[in-house]
Amino acid sequence: MFFFECSPRPKCANDKNNNSLIDSNSQITLSRKADTAPPLSNNPNNFQVSIYDNPKFVTKLTNHKERLQRLSDKGVFICINDKLVLTLPANQKKYFLEKTNIKLLSIAKGDLFQNNKDDYAFIVYDISNQRVSILIYNVHTNEYLELFRELKIEDGLKSADCNYFAFGTLDYKLANEIVYQEEYLINKPESYLEFEPCKIVNIFKDSDFVVKKGCFSKKNSKAKLSNSLCISTSSVYNNWECLKYNKATKTFLIYYGQAFAD
Repeated sequence: MFFFECSPRPKCANDKNNNSLIDSNSQITLSRKADTAPPLSNNPNNFQVSIYDNPKFVTKLTNHKERLQRLSDKGVFICINDKLVLTLPANQKKYFLEKTNIKLLSIAKGDLFQNNKDDYAFIVYDISNQRVSILIYNVHTNEYLELFRELKIEDGLKSADCNYFAFGTLDYKLANEIVYQEEYLINKPESYLEFEPCKIVNIFKDSDFVVKKGCFSKKNSKAKLSNSLCISTSSVYNNWECLKYNKATKTFLIYYGQAFAD
């Protein structure tokens, strides 16, 4: 494998001084209710545990994390972050300017929590933990919460009877696609902004979804598919997984999978 030679901090277009919006010496970690993952044994409802928090994958993730760290060290995530932060409203911008140890990689907006308000989903790189995370902002409660750790996820595709399988949890899948593009992103970090890795949509009204060929969970009504958080699981193929929030249980269900190629 060949890597492009480039400066530690790639110059982004329209970045006159090549300086980050935020002071890299000021490190504030991603706020969580706990710095460590909940024990796997303490999971009676079989909610998904992020692959990053699963002890049996620690060794297997070594190379994966090293490659993410290399992208970070090359300034790829700072470049993407600085462009995206400028597009945020004042309150969201303030949050990411203060949380300097996470880098914003993608933004989606929509009524995710079904309160007739615009919530946000953010894909971020967590520098301290060398991982990609999915942050959700609930505008109604004014909270930033992390999928898997603070917002529980049930995999409804396991019992869907459509032979659907894609390795890893969604945060890992997002990160793995970034790693897959490592050489290209080091050379041209802004190209990631051309990709839409997450969105909040009604899948019946979005042309990316071929619902007649997709896999549906038996636990969710096909009549209630607006406000879906959909995550792209491939930067090459039109593959997605979509989640729906359950207001009664305050959890998410992965109810739709679309995988047309490996």
